Amino acid sequence: MSLVTSIARRILLLCNCVHGILIYIANYEGNITVLSLTENSFASTGSSKYVEDGYFPGYAPATGYDLSVVETFKTPALTPQWMTLNHHNNILYLIDGVTTGNGSVTAYRTSSKNGTGLVELDSVECLLDGSFATFYANGKGLAVVHFTSSAIQTYDITASNGTIRPLQTFTYTMAHHGPGARQNAPHIHQTITDPLGEYLLGTDFGADLVRVYAIDDGTLLLDKRESLNATKSSGPHHAIFSREPILFPDGVAGYVFYLGAELAGTITAYRVTYLPKRGGLKFKLLKAYSSLEPGIPKPDVGDNGITSEVQLTPDGNYIIVSNRFDQRYNGTKEQYPPNGKSDTISTFRVRKDLGGLLDFVQAAPAGGYVPRAMDLNAAGNLAAVAIQYGPRVSILERDLCTGTFSEQVATVKVQGQTWAVVWDN
Repeated sequence: MSLVTSIARRILLLCNCVHGILIYIANYEGNITVLSLTENSFASTGSSKYVEDGYFPGYAPATGYDLSVVETFKTPALTPQWMTLNHHNNILYLIDGVTTGNGSVTAYRTSSKNGTGLVELDSVECLLDGSFATFYANGKGLAVVHFTSSAIQTYDITASNGTIRPLQTFTYTMAHHGPGARQNAPHIHQTITDPLGEYLLGTDFGADLVRVYAIDDGTLLLDKRESLNATKSSGPHHAIFSREPILFPDGVAGYVFYLGAELAGTITAYRVTYLPKRGGLKFKLLKAYSSLEPGIPKPDVGDNGITSEVQLTPDGNYIIVSNRFDQRYNGTKEQYPPNGKSDTISTFRVRKDLGGLLDFVQAAPAGGYVPRAMDLNAAGNLAAVAIQYGPRVSILERDLCTGTFSEQVATVKVQGQTWAVVWDN
């Protein structure tokens, strides 16, 4: 690492308040755990200790970190499964993934007790098995997906006191069992908004669709548009758009939509065209990629899927994909509890000079078995990974110039299976 890069990294870390930054974790014990990540020193990148501990030669960390548990809060949720944080008003929304009875959506204020305490503001009953939530209409609306219930529910969250007001419920059916063993019904995995904020999209694992809704910014109501038909038996999981329009070979600029397919183990790029008067989105398939390293065959994982989280780095230059159950990397039980195996995180470069196509950059250990959730910090140089069967949280450091990970730089064991992680920065 050059001196200039080292100094730039230090300035970036200081400017983005990495010292003492908070991370929220949800687990299946019904808790939210608050973690604190602090920078302790700048370590030598030539230290053999880091290679012995499992770091890649040449990728040993230049910065030392400590990750510790600050507080643990018992929540009304029986099985917390997803969290999303509104950074503008410090309200954290927790989604209950309970699979019997009814679930809940709960809002917490995160700004008490010097930022570590959580104060419950409101909680509303919802359908069971909530598995994801995202903001829409400039943070005025919240869309929650329910995997087992085959539904999307929306809420008005404009009230400054955290009140949650239910709006719409969309429930889906299909006439026949899908081709995959787990595709017995529509199963919505994620909701996301397009870069212009005009549409809400829902990835449907069970029906092999991406459902599209136009957003009314005034009423926060959604109106159905034509869906994207994904590859049969692929199992759409999570997706992301390019951060800005990309120039295509025909001289027209537009956004690219990247769809992760859990069962197929792929990332598929689509060119996106906006139809007039919010009439919907038109998708043109560009290319499909394995979410693993090229040349690495997709392992036999039974009915489980491979491809999980799909995230775009803050600079828009890289896509980070977490993979589950591939167990590609071997280590010690201390390094990768509980069995010394780690799944893979893959990095792809977005080729803006080639119409948004992808170049594979790196495969790296995720930090353990089954990375259930992943979140990048605001600077993009650190990823927090919730390892379901650790159970623990792993912090991975990224080089902002090359986009590569330097393996895990901090870990902490937490109580219960970890299912969600979010940075408070």
